[in-house]
Amino acid sequence: MNNDWRTLEPYDWRYSAAITGLIRYFKYFDEKKDDWKIENECLIYNPASITQHDYLKFVEDNYPEDMAHLIIENMIHQDDLNEEQIKKVNEKMVANAVLKKTFKSIKFDGSNAHQIQQLLNDNREEIIRETFRNKLNLYRNYCNTNQLFQEAKECCRLLGYYIDMPKKGKSLAYNFNLNNFAGTDDEVFDFIPFAFQGVRDFFFVNDNVELENLYKTNSIFAYKLAEERKRAEENGKSLDSRQIFFKLLLETDKFIQSDIEIITKNIDASYYETLYLRKQSLNVLRGLKTGKDGKNPYQCFCFRIKITDKYYIDVFKEVTDAIVNLTLLDNLLDYMLKNNRESGYTYVIFQLIRVNILIKEDKELEQKTKQAYKCAKQMAWKMTGTVYKLPDNKLNAYRQKLTSALTFEDFDRFNIVLLNLSNYVDEPVDFAYDLFEDFEKNKELAYTFVNALRREPYDKQKEI
Repeated sequence: MNNDWRTLEPYDWRYSAAITGLIRYFKYFDEKKDDWKIENECLIYNPASITQHDYLKFVEDNYPEDMAHLIIENMIHQDDLNEEQIKKVNEKMVANAVLKKTFKSIKFDGSNAHQIQQLLNDNREEIIRETFRNKLNLYRNYCNTNQLFQEAKECCRLLGYYIDMPKKGKSLAYNFNLNNFAGTDDEVFDFIPFAFQGVRDFFFVNDNVELENLYKTNSIFAYKLAEERKRAEENGKSLDSRQIFFKLLLETDKFIQSDIEIITKNIDASYYETLYLRKQSLNVLRGLKTGKDGKNPYQCFCFRIKITDKYYIDVFKEVTDAIVNLTLLDNLLDYMLKNNRESGYTYVIFQLIRVNILIKEDKELEQKTKQAYKCAKQMAWKMTGTVYKLPDNKLNAYRQKLTSALTFEDFDRFNIVLLNLSNYVDEPVDFAYDLFEDFEKNKELAYTFVNALRREPYDKQKEI
């Protein structure tokens, strides 16, 4: 090693991500194995081993599904192409600006594959560079596209960190003194895109206590995402990287063990977001790992509710945001209780209640919800001779009154209706004493009772 080598420390998430991307780069090239090492939790490497040629080769291999020229290359060498396949090749040849420029004076006719291939070979690096630079989910998702391969500038190249210095630099600096503005840029930030994994939501786990773990953690997610992507393509389904990420947290106990910083970048956002996942949040997630039936309860959250043509409630996102921030899901519970027609949300509601209890870390409350559930079922199924004590219309009316009082937070009204119901059916409501004492603290008892106050045959002997 000579004095030209550089030492990188994970000062913040940007350098942690850059280090992760650099390690992926060096591991890709066998001939570069002596150009880097990890020592004292720093990455030490030879900057001369990083070339634009190798960088673009690495890009091409890492994002094959985003490189239209690779699809063209694969198709033109197939035997006996039909008209539809030839048409598809020509469509790919104008898929973006750089391909239009490359093939501006030629079309594929099925017999000129050699000529097309030659143009691809002659312009390969420009095609890769411009595709990578401008595609929404690639470099453009992370950085100012004008700074790719540029030396460090006055302002950081990352989106959300970049500003127009001549126009706005002074206004952002303390006391309008530009010398006070901190906007560190670094050429190694060009490697940050390689640290993120996802589809529309991209994730980087900043597990930077040990650099080996930093690389390993993000590699596990990359591998899992690739598996799920392949499975989704085979089944003709769309891919939700947020679901995959949290599924990995749930199902892989050794993936993350302690408080962690997660950096996210949505393709529609011009900034990065930070999630701090506490150990308590991990415990909540893993509390949803397996139900009594052997299934994973969290899977019931993987859907969206249409509110209008342009607005949907992403249930999975609502739940995971609540778990990350350790906030309760009362608003979502209220909505689902009010709209639980034909019992479509009943199981989901029980699992949302479970999330609330896990967030509260109240095992005693968890046991009490079983009493509330049992009480509701006894009332729903109680009979006088061959007739239900609560006919269907009465059952529905009481449930609606209780739901209305609960969702409008009229807790006194809820207690009155509950006592009236108890008197009407002649069944005690022992769990209600906790509601009388502190309704807000024990609200999950009310949610459980209302949700269970139904008479579906398959629920008769079912316990939550």
